[in-house]
Amino acid sequence: MGVNLELRTGTKNNRVLIIDDNLTHRAILEDILRSNGYETKHAQDGGEGLKVIPEWKPSVVLLDLVMPGMDGRTVLREIRNMLLPSRPSIIIVSMQGDKDTIVGSLSDGADDFIVKPINETELIARVKAQLRISDFYRQIEEDKKNLETILAISNAMSATLDPSEVLNTIVTKVAWVTEAVRCSIVLIVKDDEGYVLASHEDPSVKELKIDLANYPEIRQVINTKAPLALEDVVNNPIMSIIKDKIQALKDMSLLIVPIVFNDEVLGTLFLRTRKREHGFTQKEINFCRIVANASFYALKNARLFEKVSREKDFLKEIAVKDQLTSLYNHNFFYARLEEEFERAVRYETPLSLIMMDIDNFKNVNDTYGHRIGDIVLKEIAAMVKRGVRKTDIVARYGGEEFAVILPHTLLKGAVDEAERIREMIESHAYAGLVNDRITMSFGVASYPQKGAMNSGDLVNHADDALYRSKWSGKNCVKVAEG
Repeated sequence: MGVNLELRTGTKNNRVLIIDDNLTHRAILEDILRSNGYETKHAQDGGEGLKVIPEWKPSVVLLDLVMPGMDGRTVLREIRNMLLPSRPSIIIVSMQGDKDTIVGSLSDGADDFIVKPINETELIARVKAQLRISDFYRQIEEDKKNLETILAISNAMSATLDPSEVLNTIVTKVAWVTEAVRCSIVLIVKDDEGYVLASHEDPSVKELKIDLANYPEIRQVINTKAPLALEDVVNNPIMSIIKDKIQALKDMSLLIVPIVFNDEVLGTLFLRTRKREHGFTQKEINFCRIVANASFYALKNARLFEKVSREKDFLKEIAVKDQLTSLYNHNFFYARLEEEFERAVRYETPLSLIMMDIDNFKNVNDTYGHRIGDIVLKEIAAMVKRGVRKTDIVARYGGEEFAVILPHTLLKGAVDEAERIREMIESHAYAGLVNDRITMSFGVASYPQKGAMNSGDLVNHADDALYRSKWSGKNCVKVAEG
């Protein structure tokens, strides 16, 4: 089962550091604290204590005033000058209980003062009081961090129309707040299909398709529309069907929060972290819920952005592609031929052009209808595309006429290619045609060639050769004269 989210509370830091040079006093303090459930460490002087604090991060420091080397008041001031993620409470524990010592210590930054000898009940009461105050400060810092993160996400949403930037900001900020080793946003497309739109581990991840059959925890969140926190991931009943595949997650905790709109789960906020004593806190879960609600708009925009992008790509494609054959269209053909001709002139490299036309194509349309005629055109386009090099540019010139631009190709090479295509076309059996065979006539021209001063001349030469092919009985390849 998942964790009961309503019973979650923040995990308190019950670490107490004792800085005292007296071995007996340290032992007494440690014995009292440990018997009351506190985790302790000790330092025998101020210098050692100052090293332990930033590494161990105690919530409370019990500090003696009279020590060799650095005295307690100096240590106190040094601690208060440290840049620490959270402020530790400092309780002075000293034999000196005069008014001036107490007031001076409190002025230097101490939070409380206990006069030795120690009374166990008083010590525990004062430590508990400081932990309550420390916890209050910690919660304020967490709230501040959460609010700053939510503000950063809101600013990201208003600063850009690109949802991928917003989603990357969300996963990065959430991972920072929760200390997650992985934070992702998953778009739910179908019951069994999802896409990872953003992951803080790898900013390049976009639209990574995943099979939700391998993510039973996500499927449960989709069904319940409620957050799910898992501590013992490998042994949780929810994960039993994939237990053998997730052994690497035995030290992990998971949190999955649904992104819901109009009772539909659009996606999930997916977090994975190193296993902690109490998993994700209620505050972290509530924070992720707020972020998930905000993520809805980014996900909605992602869907819209994806739709607009597809439409934009489609418009770009139809501007240069013939819709029936998917070859380049007449306009794109002329633009590319002009570019290739200028390049051939500039670098003194050869350039060839093949023009081809289906023989007696009107008979095909008249006999079998335009639907079969379209099928024939598409099959021929596919064969021509397969029959040329990757560097060659194939276009539907118009009607039943096609053209191939061959950069860096001499006349002989272009003729050989035209012959190869002619044989493919003639030998192919076309769907829908009974006994008829399709043939094509070809005209080939090359640069440099006499009279070819520009790309238009090259087209005219190839066209002339094509017409001579038609008048010569069709189904053949003719070369431009010159």
